[in-house]
Amino acid sequence: MSYKLTEEQRSIQDLVRRVAREKVAPRADAIDRLAEYPQDMFELLKDLGLFALPFPPEYGGTGSTLTACIAVEEFGRVCYNTGYLLVVQWTPFGAILAGGTEEQKQRLLPGLASGELRGSLSLTEPQSGSDVSGIKTTARRTSDGYVLNGAKIWATNSDIADFILVAAKTQDAQGTSLGINLF
Repeated sequence: MSYKLTEEQRSIQDLVRRVAREKVAPRADAIDRLAEYPQDMFELLKDLGLFALPFPPEYGGTGSTLTACIAVEEFGRVCYNTGYLLVVQWTPFGAILAGGTEEQKQRLLPGLASGELRGSLSLTEPQSGSDVSGIKTTARRTSDGYVLNGAKIWATNSDIADFILVAAKTQDAQGTSLGINLF
């Protein structure tokens, strides 16, 4: 399958390429060297409305995954960390869109699309790293929801996040695995 970029996609690509060259590239070395969260780059992406690229229009987005990939590619040419800010913003979006309740989608997705909210994803555990199949954290259903039990050692964006999605294994009443879910 081949893709031909639309005029709008080429326009966004040109914009992102210019911004990457003029605003991001001069900061890239300092971002890497200082190893600090690049809040200025987050604000730049937010101001440009780029967080909305892959989101469906009903949640404030443009609905274009291809355009989102183009943006990451263009920023990645000059600064991996700036491109990664987009990916990190989109990860909780994808999980909530695929498995969240309608209330969660309405409450969280527009804020992720606009950059007003930031999510965190907690998968990594001491014994398995980021190997999702090795997750030991469990979630047990109670009358009030779920009780999670386990240990995580990393949660991307957790220090600035408005919410954290935590991966845990679930079981039915007979102890049969229901898979891994995000809470």
